[in-house]
Amino acid sequence: VSTQSTGAGLALFVYGAMIIYLQLIGQHLHCKKVMSNVELVAVKVTAIVGFLIGLPLSGPIADRIGRTKTALVGGYVILIAWLLSAFSVTIMFATLLAAGAGFAFLLPSAIIYVFEKSSVYQHTRVGLFVFGQYIMGQVYGLVMFNLLVGLVGWQWITVIVALPTLLCIIYFHIADESPRFLAISGRSNSAYEQMLMLHRANNVPMMLGKLDNKEVEERGKCCSPCNLINLRTTILLFILFFSFSFCYYSTSYGVFMSLLDEGVCMSYNIIDTLTCDTNPKSYLATSIVALTPDLLGLVFAMLLCEGIGQKTAMMILSIVASAAVLANSVCFQPAAITLAELGIVRGFTFGALTITFMYAMETYTTNNRAIAFCYQLAMYALGISLAGSFTYGLRQSPSLIFIVLGVVLFLLIIPIWLLDTRDKKDVDESIYEQQSLTN
Repeated sequence: VSTQSTGAGLALFVYGAMIIYLQLIGQHLHCKKVMSNVELVAVKVTAIVGFLIGLPLSGPIADRIGRTKTALVGGYVILIAWLLSAFSVTIMFATLLAAGAGFAFLLPSAIIYVFEKSSVYQHTRVGLFVFGQYIMGQVYGLVMFNLLVGLVGWQWITVIVALPTLLCIIYFHIADESPRFLAISGRSNSAYEQMLMLHRANNVPMMLGKLDNKEVEERGKCCSPCNLINLRTTILLFILFFSFSFCYYSTSYGVFMSLLDEGVCMSYNIIDTLTCDTNPKSYLATSIVALTPDLLGLVFAMLLCEGIGQKTAMMILSIVASAAVLANSVCFQPAAITLAELGIVRGFTFGALTITFMYAMETYTTNNRAIAFCYQLAMYALGISLAGSFTYGLRQSPSLIFIVLGVVLFLLIIPIWLLDTRDKKDVDESIYEQQSLTN
């Protein structure tokens, strides 16, 4: 599993490193008076806009030319755009727009690739490994920036942070295409060879059967969400992707607020504290500590998912996170209690978001999986965007922030409850639902 997950793990590692680095370099340039407050916000918005622009293109392309080729396109775009931004502030916004579009090609293709090369019985371990790399990528970005910020110029730090992208490109250059995609492309011999190789690598016998070698001609065609099969589930996933993303990234604000300012209700100058007034070493230690709940929450969510199923696990995580964030809305709590409550919220929402990713992977068949997943990622990106605006707009009313988050997480019980409860069954093998690959 770890070998097949390397590509997606590298993609999430690069994504995590560049997200945290984008935040750090923006703050650094702002403190050096190179970038204004408006430009600081514009940097983040530009990257999200690029991501949203790229998503409608990447889905049909991945369903038409394959997962590895689409991931390669994204990797090259990210690397070139990132390196160009390191040596010219004047074109930074254009390169960030391109980098955002590159991630729209890389991330969904890489994630889909690993889930298509693993069985439904391995998805929990795949989710733990792949999304754990997102956290490791953030740690890498934090460490590189804080160690090098006083030694070399920010341009060279940008280059160093971009280096893992090379590994990602190399991986997808040598990686074989997804056997599921090969099957719906009419390349049944190649699909059979890939499946045989995977079974041999895992030292398990391969069940014999007749592979459907008929090419799915309609794959890769643009369609609206309303034209997707499983429309009801698609709408519910839209709500979950948006809400969990919104709550997770909004809670990040509260974690830093509690660590740096020792309590929720007296933290009115948190934005200035996070940008210019914090010692770099203190910020590094604080940031790494703040990421610990993400890792713990991810591990707990995967164990819970394996034991009681995806739907029940999401519901429990959402209820507990809601209770914790509502408790944190009470002012004048000790810093330790505040931190523990926010850690639970951050970790559990990250775990629930990861399970949502896994559920989406198991909802759609291979011929339209990439298009559907890109729609889901668009809701994820909108959740990030709203989280930034929401927390900044209410930065002087932190209790209100946590009350809103608590209500949102509690109401998510409804769409989670409406989701179908499914067994560990491969949707591509169902001849009654969408498009069968075997007969």
